[in-house]
Parts: sequence; structure tokens; C-alpha cells
Amino acid sequence: MNPEIIYEDKYILAVHKPVGIPSQTRSVSQPDVVSFAQKYLGQSFIGMINRLDQPVEGIVLMALNSKTAANLTEMLKKGRIRKKYYAAVLSGSAPDREQQDPTTEIAQDSGSQITLTDYIFHDKKNNFSSIVTPDHADAKRAELKYTIIGSAESHADCAGDAHPLLADIDLITGRHHQIRVQMAHAHLPLIGDTKYGTDEACALAKQLKIAGVALCAYELSFTHPVTNDIITLRVKPRSEWYGLFIN
Repeated sequence: MNPEIIYEDKYILAVHKPVGIPSQTRSVSQPDVVSFAQKYLGQSFIGMINRLDQPVEGIVLMALNSKTAANLTEMLKKGRIRKKYYAAVLSGSAPDREQQDPTTEIAQDSGSQITLTDYIFHDKKNNFSSIVTPDHADAKRAELKYTIIGSAESHADCAGDAHPLLADIDLITGRHHQIRVQMAHAHLPLIGDTKYGTDEACALAKQLKIAGVALCAYELSFTHPVTNDIITLRVKPRSEWYGLFIN
């Protein structure tokens, strides 16, 4: 399945990336979003603004010239590009952890917006991120907000009262594998996440024949760096896990 173009003008191209296709890769034999855009536009320069992990679907934003790329990259660094995600997580008991922010809570009930604030270390050699203490030499602050907006029935591979929940996530910072790491740390592992999730969450994905990680970057909003228009892009998840929450 190829990426689907959802926005295009002289300066910007945005696509809905499916599960299984990398945003960008060095492998000539493996198709990616950048090579798709290059072929579609007939040009070599493509400035990738936000990247999604290969097993994740959603909106990928690209700039079509170096000036626009520099402007959008600076906006991203300053948190002026808002990124929202849907994630299917597996409920579990609240973790026993020390909160950096005393107002932060862990909740699995529907309707309340919860803020997670952690510190993440990215082990580049092993392509793995983990929660560390704030005084860790290479720690980076990570923040997101989530709201549980849906639930699904328990399945055979779910123990006890555990069942899938649909989380609406507002990503405040952009750390490596941030959503996957923070939600797993909060005992809300993403279904299908073999790197950070639990055996139970992965077994459920296998039972439901869900490919990839149950995560979709469904909304990007920003001020167009050339026209100054407010651009809001949205997509509906195509992956099987989203159907768990549709009546």
C-alpha cells in the first residue's frame, strides 16, 4: 500500500503513511515515503519534517525546498507544530512510580486528560529508549497528554479485567519512541508493540491479526511558513485495531 497524499501546494507535501513503510531509509531496495514523494513530484529534494516509525501509520509532513524545510524544522523544535495521535493500549494496574510533577496522575478512566512527564534516554547504538532519572547525563524531558476516549471488550489473551482502551494523545515534546515508552511506563502498553509492550499486549495483537504498533498520527496543525494560513491535517486510522472501538 502506497502513502496517500492528503495535502499539496508549491511548498509542502503531506501524506498518510501506512504501516510497514519507513519514513526514510538508506536502503535503495526498500520503498519509503521520501522515495515515493521524489517519484511523484519528479524532484530530488524532499525535506522530511516529522518521521514516523515503520510499524506506525499517520501523517508525514515534507517540505519541497530548503527554505521551507528550515522554517518548518524550526517550528517543530519550538513546539509550534501540534501532533495528535490515537493509540490502542491495554489496560493494567497503575504503576508504582515517583512523579516528577505532583499534579500528574495515572488514569485509565474515560474523559480525564492526564499529563505524563518523564525523562528519556535514547540508546542510539541499540535504537532503544528508556525512562531514566532527571539527573541522568543524557536525559531529555518528555511530556505528553492523553485522554481515554473509548474501550473495547476483553479478549482471550487478556488477563483479568484487562481490555483495550483508545487513547487520544497530544504529543508535547518529540523524543525517540516517546509515546511507546511513556505509555508502557504508565502500564498502558500499546497493542502490538514488540519493543516496549508487554507479552500480553503482543499476544492480543497476534490474536486479532493486528499488524504493526497500534498507533496513528491522526492530526497535524501548524501555521504555513509562507502563506501564514492555519493548516490542520487529519486522517482516519486504516489499521485493524481502530475497528475495535467503532460500533
